[in-house]
Order: sequence, then structure tokens, then C-alpha cells
Amino acid sequence: MKIIRTWCLISTALLLSITALSAPALATDDLGQNMQKLGDWEVHYSAFPSTFLQPQVASQYDLTRSNSRGVINISVLDATSEQKTPQRVSIEGHALNDLGQRRDLQFRRFIDGDAIYYITQIPHRDDDEYRFFISIRQGDTTQELTFKHTFYRD
Repeated sequence: MKIIRTWCLISTALLLSITALSAPALATDDLGQNMQKLGDWEVHYSAFPSTFLQPQVASQYDLTRSNSRGVINISVLDATSEQKTPQRVSIEGHALNDLGQRRDLQFRRFIDGDAIYYITQIPHRDDDEYRFFISIRQGDTTQELTFKHTFYRD
């Protein structure tokens, strides 16, 4: 449970400083932290506009703030343990926009205390829906995370 709280705190720290969020934005899945159970893993993921980051936070994580860049954040936890310990994995993947154009994703690993999370950015147009195909690997185990997200320019 501590790891989940830590992951939420880190995700919140990344979003830290989301300034001026409106109630309608909170009602959508724009900031939704989602989870899928994949094999023995609990995979938490979120997608959000990079403009939600405060400039100092974006700089700290070497992320580009732009109304045409989104952020993808993933954390993998061991679902078989009570502590749900974070997992060091390899993550690679791609996204397809609504026109079928492919974008390869380059994830970077961040370790913050007990938490491990993986972040990438993706360029987008306004009202651009992406389908994400993420391969998560650890040793001989591979799981596939798939989800959709629509990005909007603010």
C-alpha cells in the first residue's frame, strides 16, 4: 500500500504543479490515473498534457512543456506481494494516432525513493486520439499494456 501511495505522490509531483485546472478537466480522464492487472503485475499509467507541469518540474525531469506535447507515466508493481513492490522492467512501445501514423516511444526510468516509474513524451495535434501499445518485460516475462487517450491543445 505504501508503494501505491508513493506512486500517487510521484505522479502528483510530476503533475505538481498543475496550476489552474478547471472542474470540467477533472471530470474527464485527462488526469486519470488508470491501472491494469497484467499477469503478476499491477500497471499504473497516466497520460496528460505537458503544460500541466510547472516549468521547474518539467526542467527537473528534462521534459518539454508545450501545448503540442503529452506525457505518459507508467509504474509497474508486484501484485503478488502485499507491499506491491515496484518492479524494474524494460518498457518499449509505440502509439498510433487516428490517422494510423506510428510514433515510437522512448521511455526513461526514474527512481525516487521506493518508487520506480517510466516516462515518455509524445507530440500531438488538438483532439488527437492515440492508441498505445506498450511492451513490458522482466526476464522471460512480457506483458502488453494497451490503452487509448485523446490529447487536446490548451
